[in-house]
Amino acid sequence: MGLFRKETRSSITPTQPVIFVPQNGFTLVTSGEQAVNATPALQSAVGVISNDMNAVRFTGGQSKILNKTDFTDIYRSLLVDGNSYMLIQKGANGVVTDLTAVNNSDVTINYEKGEVTYTINNTSGDEPYNSGIYDDSQVLAFVMNRGTYGIERYIGHSPIESLKTVLEQSQLANKQIESVLKESISPKLHLELMADSEDATKAKIKQAFMNANENDSVIISDSQVKVSKLFTNDSSNDNLINLSKTLSDSVNSVATAFNIPSSKVGATSQDDAQSSVSMIEKQYVDSLIHNYLSIILNELHTKISENIGLDLRPLTDFDNSKLVEQVIGLVGAGILPADSARTILVEKGVLNE
Repeated sequence: MGLFRKETRSSITPTQPVIFVPQNGFTLVTSGEQAVNATPALQSAVGVISNDMNAVRFTGGQSKILNKTDFTDIYRSLLVDGNSYMLIQKGANGVVTDLTAVNNSDVTINYEKGEVTYTINNTSGDEPYNSGIYDDSQVLAFVMNRGTYGIERYIGHSPIESLKTVLEQSQLANKQIESVLKESISPKLHLELMADSEDATKAKIKQAFMNANENDSVIISDSQVKVSKLFTNDSSNDNLINLSKTLSDSVNSVATAFNIPSSKVGATSQDDAQSSVSMIEKQYVDSLIHNYLSIILNELHTKISENIGLDLRPLTDFDNSKLVEQVIGLVGAGILPADSARTILVEKGVLNE
């Protein structure tokens, strides 16, 4: 038996569904998008990260075309499915003229003898790209949490896949909380008869009671029937507290899976009380760079230009207040002449010429 596995020809469409088996009455989830739509914390995580990624600008080689391109759907697909794709269109001089987003479901990865190609099938016929087989150099393939061998190196995995159990518990907790609240608003009534009765007699008494009290806030009974309300969340029941804790824990798990502070998904109390707002924001930006933007940048370096960089100021200093503060400090310290300071602020759009 050889020491190395033999690579064989294989093809795969990487957008495999994330399936949560239905139980206790909650909905079957068959894809990452369905999981996001069913989970507020996931909606927050995907929305915050993708929007903040889209706020970052590109610098360097061919940045003009990159900054004209809307990457919103690309970033969202990367987070939800673990993969996203764009076709590279170049002019005769080799300069990129356009980047076209491709639906993940239209992509099949082909792997043979260490070489990868992409079969694009415009299934709807309405997308702005042609069906065909494209070389690796023609496709921007953004992949996160990729595998380590053969075709698996080209298949990504979303953090959502690690949340299967957590999201199942969260859905169940939501259903139970809904049930408890409904029970509290319209609790079941317990009719206790003062004497033993046959089943038929009990049924008649129950029906007579329901008829007498239908659509009425006043309960009528006689001396032979004792009426009480059944509450699920009475004073001795910790059900709501425990269910709320389950939801809180699930929010924290979503933040952990996406490697961002819990406050970014609406759970401020989960963040370290000793951490300042600036520290939390720095942790978030660092995670955004190393876990997400680096995937984009590495692929752009490989397929388009090594000179492409990132301008984080729209994310870290969206109103240029930090820049102004720094320039004023440099001028005040005598390090930067006033004329040079004005030039900088004009170039950055803070001041008009």
